[in-house]
This record gives sequence, C-alpha cells and structure tokens, in this order.
Amino acid sequence: MPPLVPWRRPCRQRALLLAACRAVLYTPQHEHFGIVPLEAMASGRPVVACNSGGPVESVPDGRGGFLCEPAAGPWADALESLLDARGAAKMGAAARAHVQEAFSRAAFGERLDRHVHALANARGTP
Repeated sequence: MPPLVPWRRPCRQRALLLAACRAVLYTPQHEHFGIVPLEAMASGRPVVACNSGGPVESVPDGRGGFLCEPAAGPWADALESLLDARGAAKMGAAARAHVQEAFSRAAFGERLDRHVHALANARGTP
C-alpha cells in the first residue's frame, strides 16, 4: 500500500514507534499546520492535540482524535477514553480514512483540478 503522506520518506524508526503506540500526543499550542498529526493519523493512530493552530484544520475532533484546551483535565479525559483498545482502534481507522479523503495525493489532485477548471471557466466568461 503506498504511503498516504507521500511527501515524507519512510523512516523505519518512526514506523515502528507509530505501530507500537495507541495514540499520538501533539502538544504544541498555536503550531503551524504540522505534519506529525497527519503521519500519525495516516498510520491509523488517533491524535490528541491542542485546539489551536494546524490541528484544528487537520484533526477531526471526536472522530480521528481529540482537540483539547491546554490544561491537564481535558487531556486526561481524552487519554482515558483511549484506554479502551477497541475504541482507540476504531478512532485510528477513522483517522486514517480522514487523511486519505482529505490529504492524500489523490485528494489534493482532485481539489487542484477543480480549482484549475474553475479558473479556466471564469476566464472564458466576460
């Protein structure tokens, strides 16, 4: 199966760590878009992240992970919900599907194609 995030070369250590974990905690606040949450979700792992910056756009809250206030309580609640292995696996599968639908090369190509056609059609009208 080709990688969902083709712009990063495979790294054996990263792949082993992602395979061994139940979820990825992404702690930066007000971080730019960031590739780490996408890599985690593409690997079928839910992401727990601060509800600011890039994760707000990339992590589907409650489906592919959790977006939390930067305080201990919300993070503890999110982590507690991921203690259930089946629930975490289900959320990880949803996270992977989200990355494939929204951030894969195919998804990007489709969006780019739509925008190019829209621009071309707009130029053809007076």
